Amino acid sequence: MKKFTLGALSVAIAASFLSSAQADSYNIQQIETPEKVTDLFPIAINDHRHSIVLGQLPKDIEIDLTLVSEGTLRSIGIDPEVDDLATYQLSREQYEALVRGLRDSVNTVVSNPRTSFYDAGYFDGQSVSFNEFFEDTDPETPEMEYSTDHIYNGINNNNIRVGWGSAPYKFNTFSYTTGEGDDEQQVNTTYTSRAFTRQAIWSNGETTKTYPAPEQAYLGGESVMMDINDQNVAVGYASVAVSPASQAFADDCQARLDEGTATRSLYTCLWQRWLNLSNATAANLQSIYSRSTINSNQSIYDMRAMVWQLDANGEVISSQQYGTLMERGEEDDSDFSSYAMAVNNNGIAVGQSWTYYEGVQEESRRIKMPAIFMDGEVKPVTVDPAYLWGAATDINDQNQVVGFLIRRVQGINRYIGFIYDIESETLNELPSFFNGSSAIPTAINNDGLIVGTAEIDADLSAQRRRVGFSYESTVDGAKFVNLNDAVACDSGYFIVSADGINNNAEIVATGIRPEEVSTENGETTTEQFAKTLILDPSSGELNNCTQEEGKIERQGASTGVFGFLSMLLIGGLITLRRKFSR
Repeated sequence: MKKFTLGALSVAIAASFLSSAQADSYNIQQIETPEKVTDLFPIAINDHRHSIVLGQLPKDIEIDLTLVSEGTLRSIGIDPEVDDLATYQLSREQYEALVRGLRDSVNTVVSNPRTSFYDAGYFDGQSVSFNEFFEDTDPETPEMEYSTDHIYNGINNNNIRVGWGSAPYKFNTFSYTTGEGDDEQQVNTTYTSRAFTRQAIWSNGETTKTYPAPEQAYLGGESVMMDINDQNVAVGYASVAVSPASQAFADDCQARLDEGTATRSLYTCLWQRWLNLSNATAANLQSIYSRSTINSNQSIYDMRAMVWQLDANGEVISSQQYGTLMERGEEDDSDFSSYAMAVNNNGIAVGQSWTYYEGVQEESRRIKMPAIFMDGEVKPVTVDPAYLWGAATDINDQNQVVGFLIRRVQGINRYIGFIYDIESETLNELPSFFNGSSAIPTAINNDGLIVGTAEIDADLSAQRRRVGFSYESTVDGAKFVNLNDAVACDSGYFIVSADGINNNAEIVATGIRPEEVSTENGETTTEQFAKTLILDPSSGELNNCTQEEGKIERQGASTGVFGFLSMLLIGGLITLRRKFSR
């Protein structure tokens, strides 16, 4: 129920609101992408047809190239020994590559500046507005402008939205000595730091409130709100302790500082560990037959699923932490967490938790599985050993849960969509387009209509083409509907995911659309951009838009959309319904 002058360029932008194109099953409305960002992805839609969206790749961020490391500059074709960095004019391609390289999740050079990449957006039925609550705009303070991210994850029917934001970075200096005696030298290094990693946010459009994490040691903590129901029950997760392994790591970093042998600050020491953990993969689940990986999305912290009862103004009336499906094993010192991702109007939350395969508490058997958080208990969706990983992504007011599970199909890890009924404790797999087609449900409405994204190509590629789907779970013999067949074949969009659905069966979906782009050299090329679409039901039948001409190839999108969709499976934690919590 997420300082330079840019070289001149012009982009041919499609009409901000297409007149609803007649389609057999759905009419399409494109939400205008604000000029501030390059791509606009949908997250969710409420019953008033208002949506939360994610702006990606902001335009015209001012970056002082003299602060960027030589290696980063050379990677985009700039020679710092030859080029005048104070006056250098970046091409559009260089600018985009630089912003992507300086964003928080991939920027491993601690001396580099850091750039914003995600904007939390709200569509009120007319236009999109962004919330940049933590963005620093005071030139007299040391924090960098354009160094925060903001993401909305959930919206209720009161138009209250929740999500998270990150603190702005600032530059710091760390000094250490090398050599001994006459050879002793002091080395001054620069690194960036921020007050906190992520902090939950609540917004009614006029006021934004924040909710710090219980545990804030070393990096300031992490708290995230993922969803909110109509009774103002918000759910998410927050850091409650430093994991045993990370505490031992921090103690070692501090010991080096005390001994005078450290070459980096305590903050940098822990931040680099956090970055590595956040990009970690589940090595114990690698398949020798597949290049695909499962992101484990870890942290220096133990996280706990959180349920906040708020009042109408966002003030906390009460809060509750939920534990994990199993306790951490005695020999396992890694972070062990649970995450609430969605909540219905009955106050039942669903999400994901660390546990152990077949209940054997060994580090090599750690897995994440779907979890239900209700009445103070954490309950599994399944303990069937056929499944190796999974997450619950949404729940409706009929207490039906959807999500995905991973099991091996012909030796390859595949995402299997499921629907689970809490009352009857019944789990059913969803059919998808063919055997072995990975399917990821993202949302379900109260009529049992499920939407998501699924593979449409049956080849052996590690990155198959995906399409948005709908599925009527209450209809016997229902099949997956490719939403590209449910709109006009000449719509101009390729729908790669359906990201949210309301109780009026209106869907928000990600559509890829080609547009002509003029470079600073006067050349014209065609690139593909992500658009947010609202699909309105109409009274027709499916088309047969199966011909390949006009389909969007997976390599071409300016966003790298298929790679982006893969990244959205953060640790198998969130799918497209909750777009990106890292």
